[in-house]
Parts: sequence; structure tokens; C-alpha cells
Amino acid sequence: MRNLIYLFLIVVMSIVISTCASGLGNGNLNQTGLLDQSGNLITNTLIKTNIAYFKGTIPIWATNGKFDYVIYTNTNSEIEIRYTNEVIYPDYPDDASDYYNITVPYAGKTYYTVSYKDTNRLKQIWLDQIFRKGQSDGKVFAIRNRDNGKDNWRDINNFQNLQKDSSGASRYDYYYFKDNGDIVYKGGDKNVWDKEHLVKRFVGAVIVDYRKVKERSKPEEGIFIVDKVENTGEWTVGAIYKMAIDVNEARELFKGSGVQDGVYNFIGIRKLTAVNRTSVAMFTRQFHNTNFMEVLVLNPYSVEWELNKGTSKCLGVDAYYAYYGDYYSEEGELNVKGFTHENYPYMTDENLYLGKRPEDIVPLLSYTTRFTETIYNWRFLAIPGHRY
Repeated sequence: MRNLIYLFLIVVMSIVISTCASGLGNGNLNQTGLLDQSGNLITNTLIKTNIAYFKGTIPIWATNGKFDYVIYTNTNSEIEIRYTNEVIYPDYPDDASDYYNITVPYAGKTYYTVSYKDTNRLKQIWLDQIFRKGQSDGKVFAIRNRDNGKDNWRDINNFQNLQKDSSGASRYDYYYFKDNGDIVYKGGDKNVWDKEHLVKRFVGAVIVDYRKVKERSKPEEGIFIVDKVENTGEWTVGAIYKMAIDVNEARELFKGSGVQDGVYNFIGIRKLTAVNRTSVAMFTRQFHNTNFMEVLVLNPYSVEWELNKGTSKCLGVDAYYAYYGDYYSEEGELNVKGFTHENYPYMTDENLYLGKRPEDIVPLLSYTTRFTETIYNWRFLAIPGHRY
């Protein structure tokens, strides 16, 4: 019986690392992937099929509308789904173990052999990464809130310094990680300049893979598309975060307040998305309570090549998440079209992801936002800095 997933392409590959990923180095196993019972890398776990089989309840990811399909019941009393499109699924061999080889920059080692079930160890690996355990340089990662600004006043040497906002007030404008992994914005809000806000709560870690932008919207060149993101199949650690501030509270505190507008984007992912060559639509992720969650990944394959020149050892900030709401719902909407009793848990319940095989959870995290994107003038970036 095959353990199948929906719409997931694994491509195990070796990638030449750029300046921003200079902490990757070499390891005993120079690839990531599933290991067999002897600790050897399994490379033949893929089959190509357009049929999936299930016993009992069909999981939501198998019929979430991304493919046309026909459902049968075969002679083995299995539910058989035949998709009209060709899909690639992994086929776990009998000797597959619980262990994967993953790569995590700056955590201390290049590669880790870890069980997907070992949530405590994965959690510690994430903490080791954000606190740069492997570097011994006294630096930790902090996240710059949007772009470099004029005269590089948000570059690697200055992004945690006091800055002047549009009103002339001095304030900070970055995020730091608390000792427990929570993310705090240091920069105040519309009304209080020296206030700190807890914006994301760290609840656990899982194995996921890095994602890359395959095709990007380039309005300056007349190319209006929704960015197309692909999975690389290169396994790493991802951190599950729940919102400490919901999107409506974030809008009231931060929207339209200059640099703090970025905090609203960091929660609501508010952005203009081109739907054709002549018009754009606003997408706001309607995480209207603090149960909603995402998986954050610090990605060494940032698209910010121009920005990162001279900014070594930086990492892109990516969010993977399940989202079933209307992509063009109105800001502040509470009864979001598309949210159902069936799909709501996939957006809010971390237990559907913790301790699960990465091949099974990655398809559920069907949306990707790259906070380090130039196209939206965000340019968030994880940069070596100081605590708090």
C-alpha cells in the first residue's frame, strides 16, 4: 500500500551556494533526503502516477480542487482517485526509516540526521539556527523590517540602530527572537514609538524543503502573473508560528503608519497581486484570530541578489501556510468565503503537522510568501545582529 501525497515534486539536487548562504559548507552526506534502516540515502522513492488510493476517509489535500478527478471504489475496497492530470507521488519503500538527512545553515553542523517524529530535537535545531550556534561570532539572527532604505541605513551594520521615521521621530524598526523563539517587533506602533509587540509565537518545528521562485511577476517588463514557486526537495527545518496578533488588530496598530506598515504585511501578507496585464487585486491573508499558523523557513536561496551584495551570511524569510479563503477577500472580513469546518484545522492546528512525514505535510502548506521579495518592496531579511 502506497503512502501518497498530493501535488508534490521532490527533486534531490546539489545547489551551488551563493554569498548569502556561505555557512552551508560540506557534510558526510552531501544530499538531503529520506534514509533507509541502515542510514543510507534513499534515492529511488519516486513513482509517477495519476492515481491515488486511500482506505477510509479521503484526506482534504487529495480533493482540494487543484486537479479534476474521478473517484472509484476498487475490488480491494480501496478508494481510488484518478486525476485528469499527471502527478508525481513518493512511494515509501519497505526499508524506509523515520530519519531524514536535512541541511540547516549556521545551526552548528551542515547536515543533521533527525527523525521527523523527534519534535524536540527539530525545535532545538531551529533555535540553534536563529541563534547561530555554529558561528561563535557573538551574533544572532534578527529580521529587518523591509528594505535597505536610503544610504544603506538598514544594511548589515545599521539595521538595528535608531532611525528617523517620516515624522522625524526616532524609533527602531526590526524584529528579534526571544530566547524561546517567539518573534517580537521592536519599533512601536502608530501611537507609541518605543513599544515592543509580540507578533508570532513559536510552537514547534518540522521538516520541510526549500522553495524557489520559478517565474516572477515583473510589471516593469509588462509581465503580470502570480509568482510561481517550486519545491526543491532539499530538506531543512521549518518553524511553526502562530499569530500573536490577528490581522485586524495589526491593521489598527500598524497600517498606514510608515515603516510600521511592514508589521501589518508580516502578519496579513497584504500585497497587490496581478491577475492580468491590466489590473491588480489586493490579497490580505485573513488570519482573523491568533489560532492561525504558518511555517517560517530561513532560506539561503533568496531572490534578493542585488540587495544582498556585500551582505554576507544573510537568509531570506519565507512563510509556508495552508489557506482556503477567497484570495481577494476584503480587508477586515471575518466571514471569509472558503473557510469551512473541514479545512479550518489545516490553517490552525499545529498537531496536523508536528511529528508528520515531510512528504505528507508539504502539500498541505500550499501557499508561499517570500518576505524577502523586491517586487513588493518588502525586502525583509534575516541578518546577523544582536539580541533584543
